[in-house]
Amino acid sequence: MTRRDVLQIGTGAGLALASKQAQAAHKKSVVVAGGGIAGLCCAYELTRRGHDVTVLEASGRVGGHVKTVRDDLPDGLYVDAGAEQFTKPGYDLYWGYVHEFNLPHIQDHRRDHMMRRIGDRLYSEGELADPKVLAGFGFNQREIKFLTQHPWWDLPRLYLDKYSDAFHDEYRPFDAGLDDLDNITTTQLLQREGASDAGVRFAGGSSSALHTVWHTAILKRRGVPLWPTQVFRLKGGNSLLPETFAAKLGDRVKLGCPVTALRQGSSGVTVNYREFGKPAQISADYLVCCMSAVMLRQIPITPALPETKRWAVANVPYYSATRPVLQARTRFWRNNKTGINIEFSEQTLEHVWTMPDEVQTPRGLIVGTAAPGVKAETALETFRATYPEKDTIEYARIIDWSKDPWCMACETTEYKPGELKKFWPALIEPHGRIHFAGAYCDNLNWGQEAATRSANRVARAIDSATNGASDL
Repeated sequence: MTRRDVLQIGTGAGLALASKQAQAAHKKSVVVAGGGIAGLCCAYELTRRGHDVTVLEASGRVGGHVKTVRDDLPDGLYVDAGAEQFTKPGYDLYWGYVHEFNLPHIQDHRRDHMMRRIGDRLYSEGELADPKVLAGFGFNQREIKFLTQHPWWDLPRLYLDKYSDAFHDEYRPFDAGLDDLDNITTTQLLQREGASDAGVRFAGGSSSALHTVWHTAILKRRGVPLWPTQVFRLKGGNSLLPETFAAKLGDRVKLGCPVTALRQGSSGVTVNYREFGKPAQISADYLVCCMSAVMLRQIPITPALPETKRWAVANVPYYSATRPVLQARTRFWRNNKTGINIEFSEQTLEHVWTMPDEVQTPRGLIVGTAAPGVKAETALETFRATYPEKDTIEYARIIDWSKDPWCMACETTEYKPGELKKFWPALIEPHGRIHFAGAYCDNLNWGQEAATRSANRVARAIDSATNGASDL
């Protein structure tokens, strides 16, 4: 062996050692609080970037508001009790995981041939494009012309599309020069634009007009309809994705471990939690809060978050809901003239669809959404009072999210006038070593879409910070 050979071997060994040292310096410990889809997605992304991750989930299962109920249903039937769907176009990151994990998925035709209850009767899509029917509602000629050429649900675009091009960055709503719209409601904006009373009735609302216009612009920039009709779900239930994330993460996910307190220092975070009912503690370089704001606002954080952040977390507007499930002996709707995809617009039963049609059984499930606290028999009464044809429903049950101790909050609702600047961007901004992800931590309040987007944003931010960039 020559001296040159020795030098080459030494150089190679030195480079290998330096590489290992760089990897060790890059690797950081991260605690993810919350094992819903955002927490699991963020943990997965951090893990494959080489970081040491622990997920603390308060309940005894993963998925949060993504929950598939399979027990106590006959013939292999199942129902998605929470997150119902993903769309195309839209859900780009979500679709990426579907393909990466080769998850079986099917198109759900729940938005085909919709029936909508208005007043005391049901209207088909064809009727809601009929100029005579539209005139009877009181729409003006401009609105009637629009609705004869566009779907019923697209009406808001008639008045809001003109503002969309002002938004050049979908995460910076205040760069659009439309701040004055945050001082009025969507109804007031439509009235200012010349909408009829009917137009205001069906497209207006009490939310900040800027918030509404911003969301419309986000969807337009992404090429997504206001109300996508091409919807999909995972075959076997939408909980397959969080369950797959959890399987990839293995024993990094700890169930039954609710967080009880957080303490942040200059170089890391200490998390107090309970494990099997006993106090426990873990320290890490970073913490990602992926629980809902309802849960986060109950946890003491030392030192306290900035006042702007505390206000935003304390005031996130959520809705909760129930999931009525009507079990039928036969899929009677297949032989009836009236479809089963119906908007009732009632607190006792807002809308219904059917799933899972791919299961080979004569039985079927009618699935719906209703207000919190609605009883199963009340939802069934509303269905039968409106549905004009004979049914074979044999059993009704309810899944009431408002009674879930860990994930009672569903998606966020719209902000009131004057509040958008208080929420944005305070909700998504990290504070020191603490980052925030979840359905409420993105610019669009679409559950699984917002969850995966915010999870990826936080994973990139932590990874960038550990690579030498300053902490966010």
